[in-house]
Amino acid sequence: MARLARLRDRLRGPAADAEWLGADPLLASVRRFGAAIIVAAGPWLVSVAALAIISVTMTPVMGSAAVEDLRLTVVYAFCIAPLVAGPVGAVAARRISAAVDGENTAVVAELFLAAAALSGVAAQAIALAVCLVLGIGPAGVAAGFVFLTAAAALLWTSFAVLAAVHSYGFLIAAFTGGMVLSVACALLAAVHAPTTEVLIWSFAAGLSLCVALSIRHVQRLFPSGYDGFAGTVGDLLRRIRDSRVLCAGVFFAICGVWVDKWVFWFGPEGARSAAGFLHSSAYDSVMFLAHLSVIPTYAALLVFHHGDLVAAIERFKAAIRSRSTHGLIRDRLAELERVSWTGIGTIAFVQGAVTVGIVLMSPLLAKALDFSFGQFLMLRVGLIGVFFHSVMFLCCALLLVANRNRHFAIMQGAFLALNGGISLVLHAAIGMSAYAFLASSLLGAAAAFYASCKALNAYDYDFFLGENDSLYPR
Repeated sequence: MARLARLRDRLRGPAADAEWLGADPLLASVRRFGAAIIVAAGPWLVSVAALAIISVTMTPVMGSAAVEDLRLTVVYAFCIAPLVAGPVGAVAARRISAAVDGENTAVVAELFLAAAALSGVAAQAIALAVCLVLGIGPAGVAAGFVFLTAAAALLWTSFAVLAAVHSYGFLIAAFTGGMVLSVACALLAAVHAPTTEVLIWSFAAGLSLCVALSIRHVQRLFPSGYDGFAGTVGDLLRRIRDSRVLCAGVFFAICGVWVDKWVFWFGPEGARSAAGFLHSSAYDSVMFLAHLSVIPTYAALLVFHHGDLVAAIERFKAAIRSRSTHGLIRDRLAELERVSWTGIGTIAFVQGAVTVGIVLMSPLLAKALDFSFGQFLMLRVGLIGVFFHSVMFLCCALLLVANRNRHFAIMQGAFLALNGGISLVLHAAIGMSAYAFLASSLLGAAAAFYASCKALNAYDYDFFLGENDSLYPR
């Protein structure tokens, strides 16, 4: 204990220096953007890096089939986890933000644990159902897959909660430490016990560490004895039920990104790995690379939302609270529209420049990744489709700002139906291509832009009447 105390005292100086450095305005902005990137796509980025390292080092030892099973286990886990953690995390984050703003912080830790429990149990149930339907085996791979899916769901829930309490610095540190542990354990296991099952459990160790650190951090920030945990779980379930339209929209949004892949997985070109995972590597690898190109958009939107956009909304609400004239309220609304479209337009312009740059670089990427000519063409089409999908995402974010949850759910449900339907038709007509995602994203972006323009222009009416939940019975 004495040694531990001395070590803690020695670390206080560097920790204080790091905290002082992090308080610098420029570094604080960088920290917020870094945290936004981690919230948006951190698990995917580190998973790609970890799997690349493991693939390079272990393919000669274990063979390509075993490494492919590891890769597909991670892909399936991170596909299923957001389906549950997305809706649950969104509702929990809103509830926690309201509790922090209202200085009712006693329920924050309980809400976090309740959301983690719900998302983890639901993710395990879905993963178990996938194992039974696809016949995934052996038992060690199936068990590791179920555990990894639950850990990924807990990780996404942790990100939502830490972002809600503005713990960006800890978010970066905990996530980085957890991912370093994942890679270290996987490489160590690969040297001493190179089996797919051990590598899956090793990879899950880092995720579990990040979740444990996050729970402990929130507990230290907002101490709780968990005396009312059962009531908090019940309250969260009621909130999820009351927010079922928003939850459905989030669920549709996540499924919409995956449905074209599912069409090809179950199609004639789909393949089955040794463990039983369905996949279509020719399409999956190309579209996954294309989707990585919009990470700056997701991160920039989070920073913009918590900065200029929230400030403009607060100025609008302040005008209402001070009982200002209708003319002043409309002026504040015009300012909100200007801030919203300026920010969204800037993000879309930067994303367009990034897309153009990657499209021009696509021959080099195709050569480096050994893509075929067909994959090279799919990559270019996919990059353009992902750009339009990012525009749709940005406009749908404005629908949520205007509290148009039903419109948001309709837009995401329509995109899901379009992407799935067009994928089926084009797959039967011309075979595997990315044109389905491009067409559905283009149509979705146009519809979302029109809906968001209408929603922002009528924000004052919806604030008082149209979308005022207090006026309508549940």
